[in-house]
Amino acid sequence: MRLNALVDGELPPADSAELAARLAVDRDLARAYATLAQLKATVGEIDETVPAIVLPPGRRRMGWRVPAIAACVAVLIGLGVLAGSEFLSGNQDEVAEGPTAITLAALPAGTSIPRLDAAGLKLVGLAIDPGKVPLFTATYRGPHGCRLDLRAWHIGAAAPALIGTSRQRWQIGDLTYELVAHGMPSWRFALIADAAEQQTRLNANPDRIAWRLRQAAIGAPPCLG
Repeated sequence: MRLNALVDGELPPADSAELAARLAVDRDLARAYATLAQLKATVGEIDETVPAIVLPPGRRRMGWRVPAIAACVAVLIGLGVLAGSEFLSGNQDEVAEGPTAITLAALPAGTSIPRLDAAGLKLVGLAIDPGKVPLFTATYRGPHGCRLDLRAWHIGAAAPALIGTSRQRWQIGDLTYELVAHGMPSWRFALIADAAEQQTRLNANPDRIAWRLRQAAIGAPPCLG
């Protein structure tokens, strides 16, 4: 995906200029860029500041300028959660207190990525493609070989099969979510899957979510598979 290459600074100058021109007039594409830049910064996939985009001379006076997108990379607070206003579900106080799903502004309203840090699982990868199935794939990893993949797609669409040892699906609005484990003990996966599902729902009980994640972290064995 060209946006990934742009965020990573891997596009040739000519291609960067072409995509920058599109970002200047396409607000949805620019929001997708900002979201991807934020999340890549969060999970540590980039080591440097997201490069600012220099617009062609005739476009620099537009009200929503693309160079400002680089400034949209939010400050990390608390346990590494983004504090950007429109890219999180919940306010900053809630973020600091417990698990709060990251909202993906570039995707359908309410699409979110659960936080599983309290269970010892860090978000280490994110692939977003609003025009395909799945809409995104988020990858979590733990310190003892554990891995989870979370995907979401529109209800009625057919997502490619993903091989794993455990899986849980649920529906929120017009989206189907699927969480797949690779070698994780079933009892631990059940706790984490419930916490992940709850984070994607409105009016979820934060105490229940936090308890599930803490229990999943206690005596967690290595994942084999």
